[in-house]
Amino acid sequence: MLISRIFPYLPSATHGRPGHPAHLYKGQGGGRLDNPSHYHVWYLSDDPCGAIGETFGNLDTWSNAMFSFPGLIGSRRALATYTLPDGLSILDLDDARNLLDRGMRPTQVVERNRSATQSWALRIFNERNDAGQRMWQGVSWWSLHRPQWKLMGLWGSITPSVVSVEQLDTKHPAVVDAANTLRKVII
Repeated sequence: MLISRIFPYLPSATHGRPGHPAHLYKGQGGGRLDNPSHYHVWYLSDDPCGAIGETFGNLDTWSNAMFSFPGLIGSRRALATYTLPDGLSILDLDDARNLLDRGMRPTQVVERNRSATQSWALRIFNERNDAGQRMWQGVSWWSLHRPQWKLMGLWGSITPSVVSVEQLDTKHPAVVDAANTLRKVII
């Protein structure tokens, strides 16, 4: 399975270090699924446009300035494509049965209430089978910006394999496509 994410890219970064596509920031806490005392999360999308739309969807206008990342000197946001092994146990929250089994409503999946989403994420992370093994290696849901974009939170115990990194600007085809889909003005 190919998946994408936006990350602060530093071309000189070595594997697993800040700025490298295989680096997972351990200072998480404000993301919708974050519970850093229990796990770290790779936030991914099944579509490059979904990764771009989720990252920049709240901006009214898009420009090349949005790709800067002052938190890591010399870096710029880039699009990474990864591969994941087949057969991962990802709980699909776009499946009504999965929501019903957990007493959840669709609005609870996409609401912008971090304490609520972090709470259900921790409950799912802690689900075990009869042998005491973790049932899920992550969860997937739909984008608030465009429901056709499937998003995924992968618990940090698995590192996706890097396939490619693409520098971004406002002329990149996936940026243009995401902007058009979300009706964003590119300046």
